[in-house]
Amino acid sequence: MSLLIRQISTFLNQWAPPSVKMDYDNVGLLVGNPDTPVSNILTCLDVTEEIVEEAIQKGCNLIVAHHPLIFTKIGRINPTQSRGRIIYSLIKNDLALLVAHTNLDAALDGVSFALANTLGLDGLRFLKASEHISRKIRLVTTHEEPKAILKLLNYYSAENAHFFNVENRSDGVICFEATIDQHLLKELKSGLKKEGLLKEGKFQVTQLASPSKNYGYGVIGQYPEEGVGMNEFLHLVSKALHLKAVRYSGSVDRIKKVAVCGGSGSILKKDAIAAGVQAFVTSDIKYHDYFLEKENFMLLDVGHYESEYPMVEALKNELSEAFDQIDVLITQRITNPMNVYLSDQELKTHQIPEKHT
Repeated sequence: MSLLIRQISTFLNQWAPPSVKMDYDNVGLLVGNPDTPVSNILTCLDVTEEIVEEAIQKGCNLIVAHHPLIFTKIGRINPTQSRGRIIYSLIKNDLALLVAHTNLDAALDGVSFALANTLGLDGLRFLKASEHISRKIRLVTTHEEPKAILKLLNYYSAENAHFFNVENRSDGVICFEATIDQHLLKELKSGLKKEGLLKEGKFQVTQLASPSKNYGYGVIGQYPEEGVGMNEFLHLVSKALHLKAVRYSGSVDRIKKVAVCGGSGSILKKDAIAAGVQAFVTSDIKYHDYFLEKENFMLLDVGHYESEYPMVEALKNELSEAFDQIDVLITQRITNPMNVYLSDQELKTHQIPEKHT
């Protein structure tokens, strides 16, 4: 039986639900027929003309990317400008495009987790918990096989599912309780209805005060024992992310606890400081944000592309494990539009003076 693009999309949606994306974002299947069988998959950050050509050459008919090709409404699709040529080529070559962007930023084992793993951090957890999207559900029923209902709840990713007999009832009424993330409620209700278990007045949903453990922003991790020295840490980051230069501010003797955020994460600087980390690794930091309100703290800008590129391999690994009947390939094209010029290759630390106009 052929593996369909729809199944890949469902897998990504379960890992990184579209409902947790930012309002401005555009994710999911942007180009292609969900019922098309998948040959091979190419993972990448950005979708460029070179990426499309690479996918065609490697026999892939699905690209799974992090950055959306289509953000705003499109008035026309023709090969007279870059984005038009890309979309035109995708359609002409029956090549589908599936995107997971800010929903993958917020997902467990998503972008920031991939960055933290690349830097060799242990004990990973979210830096900032997501919004309160978890819900408590309660189902009251006279079903004779409670284990079957528990299995059904677990199938729809409900957590902490349990049941108890309702007191003062002689007709064998059982109450089931569990927690589930909001975006999974619709599927759960459909499943319960299909089994004849969803009756009016028997199913309740309430919001939990605590945030979901499955979604958030940024990641905290640590190095074992006494941690690493400042220069050792800068060298480690540079080597792990293949950097020619690292912008940073602050100074630290030893670094044990580190926060990271793939992509533009400077908004989380205060959260990192409040968490008591010695270093925060992210990108797209503005000049004034380099000024620190805390001693014994470092702020590093490793570049947007560089901070997110570990996710390309993470996507490949997750998809390969879930669908071993197809080949998942990592792009060999470098789509980073930024270059770095160093006038002195032996210079390890340098400052870039501000331009005055």
